[in-house]
Amino acid sequence: MSLTSCSESFQTLDPKNFNEKIAGRTDIKTSEELITLFYDWPDSEEKPKLTIKTDKLEGNSYEITLIHEELEDDSQSGEKIVMKAKLNGRTWIVTEIKKNWKCWSGRGQTNWGTELCD
Repeated sequence: MSLTSCSESFQTLDPKNFNEKIAGRTDIKTSEELITLFYDWPDSEEKPKLTIKTDKLEGNSYEITLIHEELEDDSQSGEKIVMKAKLNGRTWIVTEIKKNWKCWSGRGQTNWGTELCD
């Protein structure tokens, strides 16, 4: 099963604020911990069932994909975040964050993309 496709459209997010939040933190040990920290869901909600996949790139760089499906939302059924990050010693630097989503059937796109759900 492929988590991403070349034909998918993504919304690009600026990693600056997240990098400021994690600057100097040495307690984030894994890429899964890093992307889970970024995907900060409300404490009032039950912990979501997430699928996380990490691909090692060159050096200490990684591409981390988080998928949250079956959202408790009227129109959006899933959200995907793809993050590129580098581990510098014991700290992380995020170089790219992009996301997309899919809608429930009858509410818009049912494949991953960036069209708004109804």
